[in-house]
Amino acid sequence: MRAESAVPSTRDTVENFLARLAAGDVDGVAALFAERVDWDVPGAVEVPWLGTRATRTEVADYFTTHPTYVTREEFVVERTLVDGAEAAVSGRFRSRVIRNGAAMESWFVLQLTVSDGEITRYRFYEDSLAIARAWATTTTGADGQAQKAHSGTAD
Repeated sequence: MRAESAVPSTRDTVENFLARLAAGDVDGVAALFAERVDWDVPGAVEVPWLGTRATRTEVADYFTTHPTYVTREEFVVERTLVDGAEAAVSGRFRSRVIRNGAAMESWFVLQLTVSDGEITRYRFYEDSLAIARAWATTTTGADGQAQKAHSGTAD
């Protein structure tokens, strides 16, 4: 009789995800997601890291490119609740937009669904208005003139 490998529990998968995220292990984080994933970080379309993703490769791209836009200053998990395949992680964060120095602070709730040890659904809820405002903050250029931050759309 062959011993079956144990599938990690929802809590184990979520804790592993949070640990890899804190360590900056992009490949390790991405490996925890199913090949097909239902991902949404709702918010303003002008903010390049927000929106939907559908594959593990797109998830890896998110975790690779997000630090090119934002410097994380604080990310605090306050509570993790698990009910079967579903998990909710709540906390708060403070980050800074790299291109304009604008601060972003928000509470968050992260909802995850885990199936067979893989994350199949990801929802990250934050103060999306504060995030959009920080992204659109006017910055001062090298010439000392105020410049409107790039909105991601043609003017």
